[in-house]
Amino acid sequence: MNVACIQYPIFLGNIEKNINIFIPQILHISCQIEAMIVLPEMWASGFDYKNLVTVARQTDELCEKISANIKNSSIVIASMAEKEGDKIYNTVFAIDSNKIIAKYRKNFLFSPMKEDQYFDKGQGICLFKYKDINISLHTCYEIRFPEMFRMAAYEGAEVMVVPAIWPSQKVDHWITLLRARAIENQCFVVGCDTSSMHTDKKEIVCGYSSVYDPWGKLIVSAQKNEEVIECNLDISKVKEVRETIPSLSDSINSFKIKKI
Repeated sequence: MNVACIQYPIFLGNIEKNINIFIPQILHISCQIEAMIVLPEMWASGFDYKNLVTVARQTDELCEKISANIKNSSIVIASMAEKEGDKIYNTVFAIDSNKIIAKYRKNFLFSPMKEDQYFDKGQGICLFKYKDINISLHTCYEIRFPEMFRMAAYEGAEVMVVPAIWPSQKVDHWITLLRARAIENQCFVVGCDTSSMHTDKKEIVCGYSSVYDPWGKLIVSAQKNEEVIECNLDISKVKEVRETIPSLSDSINSFKIKKI
């Protein structure tokens, strides 16, 4: 399975500009290869708290725009604000050329940046299949919560996807935790960051999108600049690693696991 991470800048509240940055990339990549294309967290707006309701109301249209620009049976993983009733969620959508095929609402909201004051908390985990591969969805801050990833592994996740806005000042945490989640769950982990987050007051440098294999080996990574990273995942490696070192099955057999 091919994977592409679009590590491009996000401009706070400027949906039109962000669309003009990311949508052409989706079209270009999907015309070239059949792939799972991953965008950074809140790619269309950033955390535009002042206009969050307005932003969330545009998400259906944005999903349709993404879908219309997908070619070659590719899919796109895109994090956006989602409004349901009087609640707003930080939601990761999996989208193909026809429809939304899965969505995950972020469970753990980053309180130091007041995310928990503006978004509602999701519940549970989300897995879906693409090319008969089990893929789980996660978001940014959640890589600090190994329980979420382990639950996904118990449900059969082979590839774990993590859109993020993660500042480069904490890059050691980012790459260490992505790698740890890959090693302990014996699966591929795909982390897609923005290159930079732009507000009216400052630019937050991010970067270092990375993909790790089930051994914890780095397959591909970016630096701080704007770029697209691509790689192919040999899913047979998941079974190979899990049979060679049966820590995941030993865990399942040793603990009483409650399915959710």
